[in-house]
Amino acid sequence: MSKRTAVIADPDERASGELVRLLDQLGLAATACKTANDTLGKLDKGADVLFLDLRSAELRGGQVLQDVRDRYPTIPVVICTADGRKEDVVFALRHGCMDWVDKPATKQTIGDALKRVARETRRQVSAGVAAAPPAQARGLIKEIIGRIKDGSIALPEMPRVLDELQRLMANLNVSPEEVLRVLEKDPAIAAKILATANTATYGGRGRITDLKSAVTRLGNRTISSIAQTAALRGMFSFKLPAFRAVFQKMWTGHCVAAYLARELAAEVGDSDPEEVYLISLLHNSGEQFMLRVFAEIFQRQTQQILSMEEVLGAIRDTHAVFGASLAKKWNMGPQFELIARHHHDDTYESPEFDTRTRRILHLCNVADRLVDEKGMGFYNESLPGPDLTSSYDALRISDGRKPHFAERVDMVRADVAVIS
Repeated sequence: MSKRTAVIADPDERASGELVRLLDQLGLAATACKTANDTLGKLDKGADVLFLDLRSAELRGGQVLQDVRDRYPTIPVVICTADGRKEDVVFALRHGCMDWVDKPATKQTIGDALKRVARETRRQVSAGVAAAPPAQARGLIKEIIGRIKDGSIALPEMPRVLDELQRLMANLNVSPEEVLRVLEKDPAIAAKILATANTATYGGRGRITDLKSAVTRLGNRTISSIAQTAALRGMFSFKLPAFRAVFQKMWTGHCVAAYLARELAAEVGDSDPEEVYLISLLHNSGEQFMLRVFAEIFQRQTQQILSMEEVLGAIRDTHAVFGASLAKKWNMGPQFELIARHHHDDTYESPEFDTRTRRILHLCNVADRLVDEKGMGFYNESLPGPDLTSSYDALRISDGRKPHFAERVDMVRADVAVIS
């Protein structure tokens, strides 16, 4: 019978070496890791428990913990650290850590922690509750991740017209005629641009009936945003009615949030509200991708093996990772990747975020939460991240303006209904 295995994430060789020795005495085979990548790589191969130094600056323990929870939601985590603060304990609890051991650890404290991990794991199984998705959902998630890694499920390619448009827009002096030539290659996108240009949000000065007039009235940047929205929508189609209905609600919420984020960006004086619109539209694209993959798996089954609630729970827990992967594949740039990956962080105070990235995270969060407050969400529980008040305060939106943006949700939803 093979030993249970433990992974130790701690760059302090003396401390990790001692923990390896103690775990060996307690019957576990332990491996020490100094870096985040090494830790995640070892967990890829399987482990029964992770010991993590949350306070390690070199390891960036808080970020590692979030990565672990995204990729391995069921693994028991024990924090083993020195000088832990109250905020660290709260952070660990929020991320489902099962125990906390102060350094220097002893055989007694480690043994007690392992007993509590075993008890809590048994309790969750017997009670049928756990922070992780059910076993079938976990199996499907593991299958999806494996198939993505081996290339049998490919992340979707960016539509060719968008790739051309993106390269074209790199030239700030591009002419409307050049934009028009690219858009005319895709009649479906051209039709969406015309429909969007005649909504209340964009129209108001007479009906537009041709693409050239739309480009002239709206400008290159706005046209680019509309084209990117139409192209993204066209990447996802669903044969099963249940998945089609969920996607429509998902897509409508994403579009409304993107419109709101752009308006909020203009309100706070951001340098590029159109870019904020696109980031907001794309930062949850991992949800659409995961929904499509689950739908394809369901189509191959002779019976329904998961409820939609279980599917959405799996998407809720993993979409940020896949959204960041899509942003990377589509060459959207590091800021898009950061926001897709971190928009559900408890705070946006990481040192890797510059001032504008932090602002865009709050803009997206306000827009997402306003949409959820209007009943347009599709999860049974609210997603992690700063609350609405915290993001409003970070953006310095006055109390007098907050009702305006709440009211805008219904108005924008009416526009989105026309073009969806």
